[in-house]
Amino acid sequence: MLLVSLPLVYRKIPMNHFYGIRIRASFESDQRWYDINAYGGRQMAAWSCLIIATGLVGFFVPREHFLTYAWASVPISLAAVFIPTIQIFRWSRKLGP
Repeated sequence: MLLVSLPLVYRKIPMNHFYGIRIRASFESDQRWYDINAYGGRQMAAWSCLIIATGLVGFFVPREHFLTYAWASVPISLAAVFIPTIQIFRWSRKLGP
């Protein structure tokens, strides 16, 4: 998620229908595309650190607790995807017309 978000942060991805933050507001203009994708990329990059940290913790979990760790990591990973998605939608609404 971190590596995928970096080209968005640096505004390297032109408007397309395959890669980027593809919401209705982002297709209104090139400027909005780059603004929304840069913001979204920053959010995804920041939240990907939580996924990375969760994965690193897995190296230190004792074998007898690994199943508990695995189940606990699922909601953490889902939150790290859904929270930035919600933030992106909210932020794009603040941009106005």
